Amino acid sequence: MSNIQQQISAINQSFDHAFNTKNAAAIGALYADSAVVMPAPAGEPVVGAAAIQTFFAGLIDAGVIEHQLTLADAVEDGNLAYQRGNWAGAMLNAQGEKQTFGGNVHLVYRKQADGTWKAVTHIWN
Repeated sequence: MSNIQQQISAINQSFDHAFNTKNAAAIGALYADSAVVMPAPAGEPVVGAAAIQTFFAGLIDAGVIEHQLTLADAVEDGNLAYQRGNWAGAMLNAQGEKQTFGGNVHLVYRKQADGTWKAVTHIWN
């Protein structure tokens, strides 16, 4: 596994841990200030780390559980990198039965002045 794949896998683990422990602030911290999330299906773009934090807090409050990002590939080119992969999650229905769902995910990252990577675009279907 390349260095960028290791770094992005660690970001994915941080995202999943934050989501699954209901820590929307930690999710927001993974995004650049001007980042854009484009949710499926054809949802309105969510612009800015603060708005992204609020967006994911809404998903957590709606009952989404067991979020998981799985890396398929990551490529670095200078101060930009991208990952493609899969995402999964679940919710409990009114009868308490788990309903699972998931799809494809694509994120673009920009290297920050301190050497860390923050997401600048995030889209899934």
